[in-house]
Parts: sequence; structure tokens; C-alpha cells
Amino acid sequence: MHQVSILRSALLAATVLHALTATGSDLIVSAQQLQAMGIATARPTRDDRSPLQGLSARVVVPNTQMNVVSTPLPGLVETLTVSVGQPVKKGEVLARIQSPALAEAQRLFVQACNQANLTQATLKRDESLWQEGIIAESRYLAAKGNQAEAAALLAERTQALRLAGMSEASIGRLRSASSISSSLDIAAPADGVVLEQMATVGQRLEASAPLYKIANVNPLWLEIQVPVARAAAVRAGDPVAVPQLRARGSVIAIGGSVDPDSQTVTVRALIDDNVENIRPGQNVEATIVAAAPGTGVGWRVANSALSRHEGKLLLFVRTAHGFRAQTATLIYEGTKESAVNAELREDDEIAVRGIAALKGMLVGLGAQ
Repeated sequence: MHQVSILRSALLAATVLHALTATGSDLIVSAQQLQAMGIATARPTRDDRSPLQGLSARVVVPNTQMNVVSTPLPGLVETLTVSVGQPVKKGEVLARIQSPALAEAQRLFVQACNQANLTQATLKRDESLWQEGIIAESRYLAAKGNQAEAAALLAERTQALRLAGMSEASIGRLRSASSISSSLDIAAPADGVVLEQMATVGQRLEASAPLYKIANVNPLWLEIQVPVARAAAVRAGDPVAVPQLRARGSVIAIGGSVDPDSQTVTVRALIDDNVENIRPGQNVEATIVAAAPGTGVGWRVANSALSRHEGKLLLFVRTAHGFRAQTATLIYEGTKESAVNAELREDDEIAVRGIAALKGMLVGLGAQ
């Protein structure tokens, strides 16, 4: 069956090619053949935007996606479980610290638990005695005040353990078993990738000393340096691309000041397409397609209309008898549409479907 299918395809191609002739670079296609080959056309849209190319830019992580993981208490770094470039999940243990300060905080917590239990029992007993008229009300009120003070102290000690990085489950186990430990696990606060490691195993750290920088690297920012003379053409929402790496996005902010040394304005873009092709800290060349009218004559076409042949970018333009292979220069490639420079008219129609068949015809005719 597979061989029969191949044979049928070959016979169909031979029949179509036999029915086609060429005049110069024109491909002659009848209306019936147009339908049989599944070719559809659409008109290009004039797009006279001016591309600002070759702009110096740096990839950075958005502020809201960056986390610095630090040790909440002083101690000795016993273990580091991840390294630079490694992805991590929220709650994953990144490091283990031996901290006498943690043991002391746990001791004070256990002490506060015992005191709270004692004052609660005393209050319950004195309340019963007072209701029976055995003791004075002042004694009952004193017991009530002691219990409130002990509860406040316990809440304070509990919060200190939370700030030290202990989970609610660990605090609960400490409350029931009173098992004190100086070992502190540092967990990832969010999903991300380790960008930097700032501590080493065996190092003694003070409280709040940084251990790692972790970031979510999708999406990323691109900070682009635009010459001040050309910055006025840039608007929020303008398409941005890193052509060499096929990463794309759009302008989200334009700086309000000029760098006195380089005489450039910082334009920030959010890169959210093919973002895996770029890395934080990387220096790249960016292109901004400015929304203000430029000097070039451009056209916006569907990406499906673009074809590459012998190193050239081609569009297939409808003619009276078929299609003309028209060379074009890419200005900007978007996710669905791209901007090109080409000799087109507003009433031209270009092929947006069936491109493979037309390209096959072009290759076959060129080989004759």
C-alpha cells in the first residue's frame, strides 16, 4: 500500500508538472490546477515601519522573577544540594546549615510551650474554684492574665521558628516530641533556575547571608540601548526581535533619561517567544520595528507565504496566468506575520497556502 501511495503521488506530480509551463520566472497555473494543488492567496498589507537594527542589548531577569535565598540564622554550611544552572522546584531543599542559634530558638519555643500549658491548667483550676466561691476573683483574674501572657510569648517563639525557616509540620513535631536539633534546611521559595551560588560548604555565615540567586527565566527582559536621535520613533508595543537567536517580544517601557556617556536611551522589551534561546546576562543585537513611519517601503505578510530558495527569500505573487517568484528582504519575523521589503502593489495577491507545490515547480523548472 505504501508503494502504491508513492506511485500515485509521483504520477500526480508528473501530471501537474506536465501541464505547467514557464515564461521567464512565471509559473503558469490554471484555475483547476490552483484548486487541485490547494493554493490560497491573500493581499499583503502596507507596513512602512522603520526597523532599528543592530542595537546593543542585554538579557536580564524581571525583578519580580528573581529570588535571593539566604540563611535566616548564623551557622556553618554543612551541605549544598544544587549548583549554578540547575532547575529547582518550590520547597526543594537547597542547603543544610548547622546553627546553634536554631537550637536555642527551639529550646525557647519548648519552654514557652510548657509555660503555656501550665498557665492554661492553672487558669482552668482557678476558674472552677472561683465559680465555687472558694477563691477570690482577683486570683482568678491573675491566672487569666498569666495565661494570656504565656500565650503571647508562645506565639512570639513560634513566629521566630517560622522566620528561621522551619515548616509548620516541623514546628508541630517539636511541640509534641520536644526533640531539639541544630540542623536547618533551606528550601527554594519558588520554581526557577539557579543563577548564582554565593556560599561554599564549610563556610561560616552570619544571619541573612546570601546562599543562592534563583530566577524564573521565562519570560525575560531585554534592555536595549537606542540612540537618542532614534528613540522618539519607538513606542510601547513595538515588535522586538533578536534575529540571530529567533527570540521575539515587544517593547514594554522606554527610559525617561539619556546615558551621558553613550547618548542612548534604555528601552525595555519583554521577550516571550523562543525565550529559551537566550540567557540572562547575555549581550545580543536586537531589532526594534518602530511604529512611526520610516523611509523604507515594507509589507506585512503571513509567515506561511515566505519561502526560501538558493539563499533567497521568495514570495509567490499571483499573475494573470499563474504566479511570479518575487524576491524579498526580511525586515522583521513575527510569530504569525512578518514584515518584508519587496516590489509589491496593494492590489497584489500572494500565495499563503500551497507554497510547497509552487516551490517544487520552481525547483523543477530551474533544473530544466
